[in-house]
Amino acid sequence: MSNTKSREFLLIWDSIMSNPNGDMLNENRPRQDEVTGQLEVSDVRVKRFAREEWINKGAKVLVQTIEEKGKIQTCQKRVETIQKSANIKDDDIEKYLTDNYIDVKLFGAVVTEPKFNITGPLQVMWSKSIHEAEIKFAQGTASFSSRENKSQGTTWEKYYTPYALFKTYMVYNDKCAKRQDINVTEEDIESFKDILVAGIRNYKSTSKNQMPRVLVEVVYNRNYIDGELDYVKAKYNNDDLAIRSIDEFTFDFTELVNFVELHNDVVKKVIVYLHPKVNVENLSEKFNVKYI
Repeated sequence: MSNTKSREFLLIWDSIMSNPNGDMLNENRPRQDEVTGQLEVSDVRVKRFAREEWINKGAKVLVQTIEEKGKIQTCQKRVETIQKSANIKDDDIEKYLTDNYIDVKLFGAVVTEPKFNITGPLQVMWSKSIHEAEIKFAQGTASFSSRENKSQGTTWEKYYTPYALFKTYMVYNDKCAKRQDINVTEEDIESFKDILVAGIRNYKSTSKNQMPRVLVEVVYNRNYIDGELDYVKAKYNNDDLAIRSIDEFTFDFTELVNFVELHNDVVKKVIVYLHPKVNVENLSEKFNVKYI
């Protein structure tokens, strides 16, 4: 069994002229806290960035969209297909998935038949924009019409935000992995960081345009969890709804430095990954700084 230590992550990323996470029950508008005006992104959306990149790299991923005879395959059918192809018994399928499918190993899985629930040792929380963000509505006309006898192209419409900067908290719990006999290695964690950063950067579409800006990793020397790790402050002077660029922020690491000093008995190391365009201040010389 691996001796991979518990750790926490703080990911800061932004969405530019796009819809970071549309709500299908609300006309696909960006998810928004109606009280504060801050935008929200589900854990599912963030994990999908990683899953899509894993798939592109040829890794085995359980949760993905697979069409079968014109219909989307269910999770139960996906597991059944895997069992049959690998000749795996019901009693062995959990172990087989955690050993061979990287998203199950890290994020876990819930399957109804055969029934099991794997709690992922790496949990991703919902994200929230640091500031109130504007939501805009746009319409246009496509080049092609919907029918042969139509004189105009079909119309399109979409919601988007000009700019939003998000924080995402993530935690890896080594006891959760050991309790379920999930062998997560340091190489798995390193791969996850690379894949997540690449997935956020590479996943581009007509509705998605985002960039990773800061990734903080605090590694502990024993099973310790702060439970928040929100110690990097994004300072800015502009009005919330007028923010349009990463250049308008300065990231202050003072609180993270203080946190590490107060917890030097449990903190093994701190790694900070920075995008070249970010402005930072009060970084500790003890932090291992890398660029993404």
